[in-house]
Amino acid sequence: MKRGISGKFKGLILLGLLLSLNMPSLAFINLGNPSVEAGNLIQLVNYTSKHVKITGTVCSSKLSDNSKVIFLNFGDNFNTSLSAVIYDFDVHSFISAGINPQNYFENKKVVLEGVIRIANGKPEVVINSPKQIKIIEAAKPQN
Repeated sequence: MKRGISGKFKGLILLGLLLSLNMPSLAFINLGNPSVEAGNLIQLVNYTSKHVKITGTVCSSKLSDNSKVIFLNFGDNFNTSLSAVIYDFDVHSFISAGINPQNYFENKKVVLEGVIRIANGKPEVVINSPKQIKIIEAAKPQN
């Protein structure tokens, strides 16, 4: 009888050891990117340096003074709201896809995927490819 208990105990120890050895592999299981609303600054800041899906409406777009960056702004005040950033060397991928990114996304609800970073005290996401941003609906006209 001791042998049976000992065998079960060894089996449990072996199972525990195998599971613990495989724990690092669980880090590579993709459970999906977290989803965040563009207007939720607290969540955006909490997900800094993480890859996320962000849903929101592009309120305005702006070409930087030196024409090196296009900013897609997700709030009325671009100084405090999320911006998606497209650098001049990535614009060609949008143009190749038939998209002029400076005005194509304006007033449209989009989902964008990327890594949130903080720049000049506000959250932003760099977009390198049109695959990172999808229009989910055009903004409704105001009456």
